[in-house]
Amino acid sequence: MMVAPINSMKQKPVIQVYDTTLRDGSQGEGISLSLDDKLKIARQLDRLGVPFIEGGWPGANPKDVQFFGN
Repeated sequence: MMVAPINSMKQKPVIQVYDTTLRDGSQGEGISLSLDDKLKIARQLDRLGVPFIEGGWPGANPKDVQFFGN
């Protein structure tokens, strides 16, 4: 039987989110995010405290080149 130290039981679990909305989410049928859309989504995810945002592939297309240049 494993027993956790008392002080570790009081700590809240840490959850880290790796968001792929701007890459995977933009590949759906009928989805076409503008540069402004991608920037707005990234800013909102940042405001929510999402520490990892996958923005796409730099150099994959002109829109992603612009996104990573901002």
